Amino acid sequence: MTNQKMPEEELKREIREYIDKRKVLVLCTSSNNIPRATPMDFYTEKNSFNIYVGPAPGRKVKNMEENPNISIGIYTPLSEGKIQGMQITASGRDRLIFLREGDEEFEKAQNIVRGKRKLLLKIIPEKIELLDYDFAKKGYSRLQILKL
Repeated sequence: MTNQKMPEEELKREIREYIDKRKVLVLCTSSNNIPRATPMDFYTEKNSFNIYVGPAPGRKVKNMEENPNISIGIYTPLSEGKIQGMQITASGRDRLIFLREGDEEFEKAQNIVRGKRKLLLKIIPEKIELLDYDFAKKGYSRLQILKL
């Protein structure tokens, strides 16, 4: 097994292709060391890796307001015959931006997501880890990491 790192531009293309093929993520939050994993539909900006979700008010929102460190999992079902998955990390209030009607970015975000939402969350990733066993066929490590 190789530890070969993929060139950054190639990795960005692979990440974009992977994200564009998926519609559901698992948002992981925590409060008082109690984790919560919530499946959600998601949308991305075309020229960045920023992610938008429309969270209904509840425990996950309270968790993020209390602890702005999250993790996101996006995976390929094994039924597709591939071993692939993505882990996204975002830490801090400057990377988790809640948008409400009247906020400067709200209308732009509302045009990215499907359906009218009262609350939107913009997630600015700091690290994206993409695992794909097929990378080994190209001479690269199965796990590639992009720090943003």
